[in-house]
Amino acid sequence: MAKVTGGIYIPHLKNEIIQPALDYLGLGGVRAINQVTGTFLAEGYAGGSTYLKQLGKGPAVGAMQMEPATYNDIWKNFLAGPKRSHLAALLKNIAGEWNTDANGIPKPTTMTGNIFFAAAMCRVFYLRFPTALPLGNDAIAMAQYHKKYYNTALGKAVWQDNVDRFQQAIDA
Repeated sequence: MAKVTGGIYIPHLKNEIIQPALDYLGLGGVRAINQVTGTFLAEGYAGGSTYLKQLGKGPAVGAMQMEPATYNDIWKNFLAGPKRSHLAALLKNIAGEWNTDANGIPKPTTMTGNIFFAAAMCRVFYLRFPTALPLGNDAIAMAQYHKKYYNTALGKAVWQDNVDRFQQAIDA
């Protein structure tokens, strides 16, 4: 039986939340779905609980633990302009209109209560890098990719500690 994370059954997380969110953006597929599911398990799950806000003094929010500075950079430098306006519009649809700034952009805290939006933003985060996502069945490569791009050298994650979490994402 698949593992449960803080009350979330991993196959439901993967198939009922992450896959529909990524498919809606047109950015799904096995590689993306497994990478985002594994990121959820690596970032937002620890000690038997799922965290929606970083513990301690850290700024990260949402199930994917994205920092507001990163989130704002995505909207300002990646999604702005006509080239990705369709993608920005789809993200705004997922987010809804209730928690937006004066420019109609969803606030970072929207990721805290909207796991579809958190998953979509995680996928867009990875989309910014020229290196292709790893194969969807390679937990080691996925954990290394997460560490290099999402958690970065400055983050506390150790990729070897997350191989099991990415394998759970694959198996779900």
